[in-house]
Amino acid sequence: MIAHIILNVKDFKESKEFYDFLLGHLGFFNDWEDDDGEVAVKSYRKNEHNIWIRCNKASVHKDFVRDIGLDHIAFLADSKAEIDKIYEMLRMNNIEVTRTPQSYPEYTKNYYAFYFRDPNGIPLEVCVM
Repeated sequence: MIAHIILNVKDFKESKEFYDFLLGHLGFFNDWEDDDGEVAVKSYRKNEHNIWIRCNKASVHKDFVRDIGLDHIAFLADSKAEIDKIYEMLRMNNIEVTRTPQSYPEYTKNYYAFYFRDPNGIPLEVCVM
C-alpha cells in the first residue's frame, strides 16, 4: 500500500483550486492545510489514500519533464458519467487535455479514461476499470 503521494507545485493557489475541484469530485476531502509563509501544503484524503500538494514559495520552479520518474497518476472514478462530467468541467476551464474520454478495451473490457495535465504540467488520468 502507498502511504501518500506528494506533488510539488509552482503556484499553490492555482493548484489548490485545481485539486480541490478534481479530488473533491473523486471523493477526497481536505484533512490538513498549512502555510508558514515559505512552504504551503494541503492534504487530501479518501479512505486510506492520501495526496498532498506542496509549494516551496522561495524556489525557482522548472517545468515538469516526463522522463525518468513519474509517468502519470491515474485516479479511479465511479462511472463513465463521472469521467465525462470531470472532463467537461476541466475542458471549460482550459485545462490541457491530452486524450479525450474513450474506451481502452486493450487494458480491460470496461476501461474508460481521459488524460490531461494539471496546472504544473503533471500528467494525470481519470479512469473506470
